[in-house]
Amino acid sequence: MNVTQLRLNNEQYHWVNSWLECWGAWVYSGRLEKPQSSLIAHCMATKKPQESPTRPMCNDDDGLLISRVVDTVIPVDNQAFGILLSYYVQRLSRYSIAAYSQKVAMPRNISTRGGNRFKKPSLATCRREVDQILEESLYLLHNSIEQAFKCRKRVGKIKKVA
Repeated sequence: MNVTQLRLNNEQYHWVNSWLECWGAWVYSGRLEKPQSSLIAHCMATKKPQESPTRPMCNDDDGLLISRVVDTVIPVDNQAFGILLSYYVQRLSRYSIAAYSQKVAMPRNISTRGGNRFKKPSLATCRREVDQILEESLYLLHNSIEQAFKCRKRVGKIKKVA
């Protein structure tokens, strides 16, 4: 599959990004209960919750729904999961995530102008990787979150009619 196929258009990007920003504030506030989302709750257990929210936050129903989607779609890749939490929950910049990634990176086979070499990745390489991982994570989450919202709304409408 071509990498360009894994890109969201602007409308899709802004939609999923705004939901993840609200979800990140919701998780950071400490409203996520441990039994309901084990992976995210485990990562956030060491973080001190914010006393009063200073950024838009989703309601509990939406937060739990998005947490379930993130738990099922992203946890296969620990690096992507960590980057997603760092970016949306802790609000770290892409640069600071890349700087930390480069700091802890182990030497690996990297393609250079002189051929393949076994070396530690540069900060620029780590920045490209963080950008790519976030972009791919948003692509994977977009359809799943959209479907989860549609299914939930359908169930809500059926209950009201019945």
